[in-house]
Amino acid sequence: MERLTYDDDLFLRMECVLGVPVVNQIVWRFDSAVSLDALESMWQLLATGPLDRSVRRSTVPGARDGWITARTPADPIVLGHPIARDGIDLWIENEAAVTLDPIHGPAWRLSATSVDGGGTVVSLVGSHVVGDGGALTSAAAAALAGRAIPDDFVRGGLDQVPPRSSVRADIADGVGQIGAALSGMARALGRTAVDAVRSRTSSDGVAAGSAAASPTPSRARAVTAAPREGKWVPSTVVVDCVARDWAAAAASKGGSSNSLLVAVVLGILTASGRVGPEDRVRVALPVSTRTPGDSRANATSGVSIHVDGGQGYRDDLTAIRASSKQAFTDQADSTVTSVFELLKPLMQVLPDVVVAKLAASGSAPLCLCSNLGDRGARLRTIGGVDAAAVAMRSITQNTDVALLRRTAGGISAWWNDSGDRATLCVTGLDPDAFPSKEHLRGLVEAEYANWGLSAEFW
Repeated sequence: MERLTYDDDLFLRMECVLGVPVVNQIVWRFDSAVSLDALESMWQLLATGPLDRSVRRSTVPGARDGWITARTPADPIVLGHPIARDGIDLWIENEAAVTLDPIHGPAWRLSATSVDGGGTVVSLVGSHVVGDGGALTSAAAAALAGRAIPDDFVRGGLDQVPPRSSVRADIADGVGQIGAALSGMARALGRTAVDAVRSRTSSDGVAAGSAAASPTPSRARAVTAAPREGKWVPSTVVVDCVARDWAAAAASKGGSSNSLLVAVVLGILTASGRVGPEDRVRVALPVSTRTPGDSRANATSGVSIHVDGGQGYRDDLTAIRASSKQAFTDQADSTVTSVFELLKPLMQVLPDVVVAKLAASGSAPLCLCSNLGDRGARLRTIGGVDAAAVAMRSITQNTDVALLRRTAGGISAWWNDSGDRATLCVTGLDPDAFPSKEHLRGLVEAEYANWGLSAEFW
């Protein structure tokens, strides 16, 4: 039986233990009609692909949960009532809020609706447990190309296992995982001790790496417009611009599409008052580790860079570009194993009750910038009709004001190029800095103007 990885387990615990599921979403916006036959063909291929699976939770201490065939198949494509053009945004949000179930199924949903006056909007949502953004886009791209199985996301190890064999396999896996956890913990402690000695003996008497670890100074927050408690859906906007304009704006300051993405998000954060213009900001950059023939549901790692205060990046993107490139190079160096990697086996064997207690001190990124590249171009056409734009994002469901304030997130952003259009999805995780969609939209529009970009909102 194929087992869940640490990253799969992380998203499963978020849903089952913390009650905050995470879903990934792809949205296609067409200016003309898309045939129902094309959508049904897409659904059929997705239904026989790697997204259509379920988690079998293990009852043996230490044993990892496993993958099985989907207990409940996905519902047939959902066709909504026609909507007005100014209702597209709300329809997209409602689709991102649907209940998915990675254990009992279904774990994904394909839906579409027509737009008054012509046009179609299509949404594909999938539980983050059964696939990360790369997995969802790969599955969708394969289905649109007439294949159920992508080259880089195969369906493997999903057969049901007889109960007795399952228990024996779980016991063996549990023993192996506990051993791996103890070994990883010992190596991590040894690594930490060596690093501590090196820090104490550094020539300048300052702990090595202290500058990179220094926290962002706390500042007065924007006037609170969010309620003091209760459910709260983070504000999200989707915005397009001409792809060549985005590339030109980046090149004019010595940057790339990725470094411009970082600069734009930092500008929005600064304008919101969440960070000050002189603050040094830690930026999280997700990185796909998916390879041909990969069967992992989640195959994403991440690196971080620090952008110095002063907003010098507005005139010169080369520093962001260089530090990002170096971070990606270091991440790709398989000879380096971080303490975090060593502790993954330990974290995966922890029981749910312990995970729940540890999660109380968890936090969300202040600035997360996910560059999905040209994946939108690979997904652009459904049934011979080209989309005007393609948007991709990740959404955390069931959030409330207390959770968002405690986890102290800032902005999460996802960017992709779909040929003629460059699309950015921006989510404000801070209910005080981003108290409404209208407020966030204004910040995004102003930041686009700073870079000479024309913002076209969905």
